[in-house]
This record gives sequence, C-alpha cells and structure tokens, in this order.
Amino acid sequence: MIFFLKKPGAPINRFLWMSAGGLAGIIFGVPGIIVGCVLGYFLGEVASQLKNDLAIRRYYDNPGTSKFYEGEPGLAAFCALGVFLLSKASPKVLTGEAGAVRIAGGAGSVFPAGKKIAALAESFSRIAFSRPLSLNPDLLAESLAARRAGFGDIPLLAAELSSMAVGREAEQEARLIREFLDPGYRPPPGDTAVEDPWKVLGVFRGASREEIKSAFRRLALMFHPDNQTGLSDEEREKTSHAFMKIRDAYRELTRR
Repeated sequence: MIFFLKKPGAPINRFLWMSAGGLAGIIFGVPGIIVGCVLGYFLGEVASQLKNDLAIRRYYDNPGTSKFYEGEPGLAAFCALGVFLLSKASPKVLTGEAGAVRIAGGAGSVFPAGKKIAALAESFSRIAFSRPLSLNPDLLAESLAARRAGFGDIPLLAAELSSMAVGREAEQEARLIREFLDPGYRPPPGDTAVEDPWKVLGVFRGASREEIKSAFRRLALMFHPDNQTGLSDEEREKTSHAFMKIRDAYRELTRR
C-alpha cells in the first residue's frame, strides 16, 4: 500500500481522525492529546488507503466508473492491461514486483504526470497481479479509452502496452487491445524499427549506469539461451530474439 497520498477530501478525513484521537487522549492530559492526534492521523491514513485499495479491487473485477484516487485518468486500467499482457508472456519472467516496476516505468514514460505516478502505478499493478484471472482485457481497454478520451494520447498508451507483450499469446492479445484502442493503427510491412532501449530494459529514462546494469543482468539471466529448457523451437526462437534485444539495448545505453 502507498500511504500519504494527496487524495481528494483527505484533509477532512485527517482532521476527523486526528480530532477523534485527540479526544480519546484527553484523559492523559496534554501529552495524551498530542499522542492521540498523531495516532489518529496515521490510523486515518491507513483506513483511507484500505478503502482505496478495496475500490481498486472492485474496479478490476468489474471495470467501469472509478471511485478511487487514480492520479491520472485511466492509470489503473493501463496497469491492469500491462499485468494481463505480462501474465500471458512466454516465458513468464516479469511478474510480481519486477512486473510492477516494469509497468510503472512504462506508465511514467507515456502519462503526462511522468515519474510522479510511479508509486501509484506500482501499487495498481501489484493489486492486479494478485488477481490476474479476474482481469477482463476488453472491459479494461474500453474503460481506458473512455477515461483518456480527449487527451489525445491513446495511440501512445496502446503502443507502450504492445511493447510489454512477449510470446505468441501475449502478442496476439496485445494486437487485439491495440486494435481496439487505436483502430487507425496499421503496422508497416517489414517494420524493423529499433525499440526504445529504456523500455526494453524496463528502466526509467535517465536511470543510473548501475540501475541499467542491474536491469540488464536480471533480464539477461532470464532470457539467456543457455538457461532455457523444456521450450518448443518456436518459444526458444522468441526467447533468443528477446535476449538479443536486451543485449542491444544495454549496449546502446552504456555507450552514451
């Protein structure tokens, strides 16, 4: 959970909890009032965040009108779609914490708020990873399109989601999601455009050399051909291709 978020109405809730804590501490005098106010503040933050997380889970079960603090319209749907695509990847290498960081990095690169929403994106992604089977990509894509209507960045969001797909099933799902979000998109014949190296390694733009190296080592270990066993020829080919992209991205970033 992410505490101390600047949510609408939060100051009123904090005041009420602090007041309740202060009243409860009256019997201990001034020190009790002070301690009570502090405890009331923290309890208010916890209660508010638990309520927010519950609303997010309900939204993921049935995407529609969001009744929780989102930071950026459509951010929760974007994160859930990212989780859905990573859960369909073959092999599954970016799940849980690593997957949440990857999705947060992607969100930070395409949403106007940038890195300011990273913590929220990670929180949304972790919640989605806890319930991948309940995620409905069609409803989530519809919700994302509705939430971002008028912003003009849906094609950019669709492209970022597509970059998270690895493996045939994930790529097929990504194509369907992109076709829904961006009906005018048509992949160029024989497109060989170089992917953004920051996105390939799943790091923020401007990440330190050590962060880049750490991301490369982790991904290289996952995708190195020598570490792949029990895969079909097609899956092995996909994995080898992914490893080459990771290696090229690392070389590109470390020679800058």
